[in-house]
Amino acid sequence: MEWRKKAGDHDGRLDAVEQRGSRVVVAFSWSDRSDNRHDWAQVLELKDGKIVAMQDYATPSRAALATRLRAALSF
Repeated sequence: MEWRKKAGDHDGRLDAVEQRGSRVVVAFSWSDRSDNRHDWAQVLELKDGKIVAMQDYATPSRAALATRLRAALSF
């Protein structure tokens, strides 16, 4: 988020953290110079308390859906 501040973006927020098994969805947002709000999310895969993989998603809802589907299919 630091590079966003340098670009003039502001009001960065951590909006949600949701864990399902070894995957964590982290949703965040920020406002650009024109005060347009932007959302983003990452799915982090954890192993032994460390991040071993990361996938970006343009919307938090898609990240959460992908994580829920993957959890449901792994049973």
